[in-house]
Amino acid sequence: MRKQPYTTIGIKRVPCKRCGKSSRFQWNICSLGTAYHAICLECDIALNALVLEFFDIPDRQVIIERYRQSKNVK
Repeated sequence: MRKQPYTTIGIKRVPCKRCGKSSRFQWNICSLGTAYHAICLECDIALNALVLEFFDIPDRQVIIERYRQSKNVK
């Protein structure tokens, strides 16, 4: 379990915790003892969408689409 954040270069060397693709982001999961987990772009978008839904954020489809576009994902 990783307790320290990944570096910008290091994150690219770690496979996505969920799907195994090349990672670009990391999430700190408090319930796992603040472990850092590397995730790819697609899984990051899916996780952000899930969090927006969990918090019942209005216009979450618009927000996640804007986020997706900011990451150059179609």
